[in-house]
Amino acid sequence: MLLSTVYVKAQAPFLVEGQCMQNPDCEADSTTFKDTLSTAIAWRWSFGEGGASDTRRNAQHSYMAPGSYTVTLVRTIRGGSQQTVSQVIQIGELPPSFQQWKTDTTICPGDTLILDPYPNGAPEGARYVWYPKGDTTQTLNVDSSGCYSVEVILPNGCKIQDRINVKICMEPVNQEGAKWFFGGNAGLDFSNSPPTPITDGKLNTPEGTSAIANSKGQLLFYSDGITVWNKNGDVMPCFAPGNCAPLKGSPNSTQSVLIVPQPTCKGCEYLFNVFTTSDINGEKLLTVSVVDMRRNNGLGAIVEQNTTLQQPTTERIVSARNDRDSTYWVISHDYGTNKFRIYHATTGGLVESSAPELGMAHDSVGKAQGYMKFSSPDTTTGQRRLAVIIPGPPKNYVELFSFNDSTGVLTYDKTIDLGPAPPTAYGIEFSPSGEKMYISFTGENGTSSYLKQYDLTLPDSLLTETAITIDSSATRKFGALQFAPDGKIYMAIEGSDYLAVIGEPEGNSLTGVEYERDGVNLGGKKSELGLPNMVQDFTQESSGPGFEADGFCTNEPTNFTASPICDPIEDSYQWDFLGDGSFTAPSKETKATYTYTKPGTYMVRMRATNKCKDTTVVQEVTIYETPPQISLGADKDTCGAYVPLDMKVEAEVYAWIHRGRVVGRQRTYRAIATGRYIAVAFNGPQGQCFSADTIEITLRRPPAFTIGPDTTLCRDSSIVLRVQSDRWIEYNWSTGEKTREVTIAQPGTYIITVKDRNDCFNADTIQVGELPSPILNLAPENVICIPDGQSVILDANGQGQLSYLWPASGDTTRTITVDKEGQYIVRATNREGCVTEQVTEVVDKCEPRFFIPDAFTPDGEGHNEILEIFGAYYTNFSIRIYNRWGEVIYATNNLEARWDGTYKGLKVQPGAYPYVLSFESLYYPERAPIVKRGSVMVIR
Repeated sequence: MLLSTVYVKAQAPFLVEGQCMQNPDCEADSTTFKDTLSTAIAWRWSFGEGGASDTRRNAQHSYMAPGSYTVTLVRTIRGGSQQTVSQVIQIGELPPSFQQWKTDTTICPGDTLILDPYPNGAPEGARYVWYPKGDTTQTLNVDSSGCYSVEVILPNGCKIQDRINVKICMEPVNQEGAKWFFGGNAGLDFSNSPPTPITDGKLNTPEGTSAIANSKGQLLFYSDGITVWNKNGDVMPCFAPGNCAPLKGSPNSTQSVLIVPQPTCKGCEYLFNVFTTSDINGEKLLTVSVVDMRRNNGLGAIVEQNTTLQQPTTERIVSARNDRDSTYWVISHDYGTNKFRIYHATTGGLVESSAPELGMAHDSVGKAQGYMKFSSPDTTTGQRRLAVIIPGPPKNYVELFSFNDSTGVLTYDKTIDLGPAPPTAYGIEFSPSGEKMYISFTGENGTSSYLKQYDLTLPDSLLTETAITIDSSATRKFGALQFAPDGKIYMAIEGSDYLAVIGEPEGNSLTGVEYERDGVNLGGKKSELGLPNMVQDFTQESSGPGFEADGFCTNEPTNFTASPICDPIEDSYQWDFLGDGSFTAPSKETKATYTYTKPGTYMVRMRATNKCKDTTVVQEVTIYETPPQISLGADKDTCGAYVPLDMKVEAEVYAWIHRGRVVGRQRTYRAIATGRYIAVAFNGPQGQCFSADTIEITLRRPPAFTIGPDTTLCRDSSIVLRVQSDRWIEYNWSTGEKTREVTIAQPGTYIITVKDRNDCFNADTIQVGELPSPILNLAPENVICIPDGQSVILDANGQGQLSYLWPASGDTTRTITVDKEGQYIVRATNREGCVTEQVTEVVDKCEPRFFIPDAFTPDGEGHNEILEIFGAYYTNFSIRIYNRWGEVIYATNNLEARWDGTYKGLKVQPGAYPYVLSFESLYYPERAPIVKRGSVMVIR
C-alpha cells in the first residue's frame, strides 16, 4: 500500500503547553505537545533541538535553553495518508534561582519567620503565589507550622518554585490522617487523645469516604466520592466557574474515594489527586480529579475533574507513600480479569506504572466488592503486604501480595480460603507489624457478623484453623476496618452510635487485643458500613521527643540515643540512668552510654533543653543478667562415642552450635562428631544477653559396645543389668554406681559409660520398661480354734487371670482349706510371667467361753452343793452375786473358788440371785471387757 505524504503548514495544529526551558532542579518539568486531530493514528515528532523526537500522541520534551524552536509533527491519518504540521515555538527563560532561601527549620512558639525568595532584588514583572493560602506578596510572615512554598512567575509565563517546611517546637506533626468523616454525618478527631467526635460533618453516605489534613492535623477537605467539602463544610468550587459536576464515585462503592497528594518539584503538597470508583452495579469507572489548595484563599478548588483512568474497574483503590523519595503509589483492580493497575504520583505527574496480572479474576459483582488494604512497610526493605478481600458466594477469599515501595513491583504471595459466604467478607486491616490480619464478615440471610484475627506468622495450613473470633453478632452488620493514628483499629457497625475498637492489634488472644464493641462514642451520629480510605502511611502513629535504648545486659554498655526536641534547634541533654535523680552534666551529644551491674527495671530520665523548651522524658528500661562466662576447658582429643560437654552456667536459654546449626538446647550436650562446638547461654526476651565459648573436639571411635537389648521388669521386682565383655575396666552408670553390674528396681532409661585400658570410652543406653505384677489380697492373718476342730479357707483373692501355687500343699487353686497353725505362702503368676508372693499366718485363737449353771441345791444332801463355774481362754475374770436388795453377797475373781449358798456364814433363802460376770479375751486383749448378766436359782 502506497502512503501519500502531504506537507501542510497550518492545518490541524497541535497544542503546546509549558513553553519554558527545563528547570535543572526539576528534571520532570517539560514542554508538552498534544495532537488535537482525532483521526490521527500514528505520530512522529521532531522538537527542533538536536535529534530529539517522540512517537506518542501527547509528547514531551525538555528544552535546555531559551529561544525559538521549530517543532514538526508527521501524523498518519486513518486510511494511511500522512500530514506534516510545523510550528515555531518560543521557549522562555526561567526566573533566577532564589536568593538565600532557607532550608527546613524549626521556630519557637510565638516567633515569626520572614520568607523572601529575592531579598537582594526581584526580577522585573515577577508575580508570586504562596501556599497554603494563595498570598501574592513577595514576602510572607510565618508564625505557625506547615509547608510553605512560593511560585515565582515571569511575564513570559515561566516559573520556578521552592518550599520550606516550618515546625513549631514540640508541636505534633505527621497527622494527615487525623480527621475522619464517615457514615451518617459522623466523624472523629484523632488530634485529641482519646479521639473526640466531629458532629458538624456534611457527609452522609453508607460506604466509602476519604479525608485529608495537613501535617498538624488541621482539616483540608473531605469527600464521599461525589461531593468535595472544604474545611468549613462548604462545597468546594471548581476553578473554572460553571464547569463543576459531581465526581464519579458512588454511595454504594466500598472504596468510593481516595485522596492522594500529588508531589510537586520543590513545592508543597498543595495538589491532591481525588480518585473515585463507581458502584460495581453501575459504570465500573475509575476516575481522578485534582484539587489545588492554593486556590480560594487556602480553602481549595477543583482544578481538574473526572478524568477517566480505567473502565471497567472494581470498587477497590489503595495508596501508599514511598518515604525514600516522597512519591505515592496508587493501586486499583480491573473488573472481569486478574489485572491490577499501578499508578505512580511523582513530581512529573500521575503515570500508570504497570498492570500486572496476578491472583484470582474479579469476574463477578460479588468478587468485585470488599476492601483492599496495604500494611505498613518494612523500614529496611520497603516491602509491604497488600491484601484483597474477594467475597463470595460461594466462598470468601483473601489474597495476599507483596509490594515494593521503591520499585512499585507487586508479587503474588498466597490465597487464603476464609470459608463459605454468607457471611460476606468485607473489611480488612493489618496490625502495625503486619503480623496480624483482621477481617470483618457482614452477616446476611440469617448468618451472623464476625470479626476475626489471623496470625500471618503461622504456616499456611494453620492460618484459618487458629483464627481468633474477636466478636460476633446475629443482629448487627459489621463493616470496614481502619487503623488510626492512636495505634488502634476501628470497626464500623451499621446503625451504631459507636465504633468498635481493637485496642492492642498485636495481641495474641481474645483478651489480649483489648476489644470493645462500644469503643468510641460518635456524639449522637451514626456509623454505617464504611470508614475513611486514606494513604496507608497517613494513619500511622506519630512519634515525639524521647530516646531509644540499645543493649540491655549487665556488665555491658547500654547505649541511649535521644531524639531532638525540635530539630534542627540545638539541644543539650542530661541523663538519670538509675532513676534516683542524679543527672549527668549537660551535653550536646545525643548519645550516651551506661553500664548496669545488676539486672532489674530502671526508670531512666532524659532532660532535654533548648532555647524553646525544657522537657523531661521518662522510660522504663529492663536490664537482664548476662550469664557468667562459659568455660568448656581445653580442646579435647579423645576416644569415645561422645564427649560430654557442660556449660556450667545458669541461663534462660542454651544453644550448642556445630557446623552452623543448632544441635542442642540444654545446658549439657554429648558431642558425637569431630569439629568445633560453640556453646551459648542466653538471657532476655530476645536472648540479647549471652556468653559463649568454643571447643575443638577430635573424637576417635572406640570399640563397639552394647549393654544389650531393651528389657522389662515386673512391678515391685528388680533385674540385674551387667556388662558382659571383659574388655572394659571402668563403669559409670547414670544411677551413680560404678560397678560392673547394677540391680534395677524401677523402670526408666539407664545409661552406662565404659572405658577400656586404652582410654577409649563408649556408652550405651537401655530402656527398662515395666510389666504389671499380679495383685493379691491374701489376708495377712487367719484364725482358727484347733481344740474345737475348726478349719479356715485361705483366699489369695487375686485380680484377673492368674495361676496359683501354695508351696506347703502343692495346691494350684485360688483357695485352700487348712486346720493347722503356721505360715502359708501363695505365689501368683500372670500372663506376662510376673510373680507376686504373699504370706498369711494361721493362728490358734479360741474365743473365751463360760458356763454357769442355772441352779444348785446347797441342802446338805451331798449333790450339787456348790455353784461351779466353768471357763476357758479368758483373763481378768470376776463375778458378783446380788440379793434382792442389790447387796453383793458373793464376789470372786478366782474361777476355782466356789459359792456354797451362804452369806456371812448363814444360808441364803431359796430363790433367784442375779449375778454380773466380767472377763477379757485371752487371745484378743485389745478387745473391751465382756460383761454377762444372769441369775442362778438356789434350791433347798
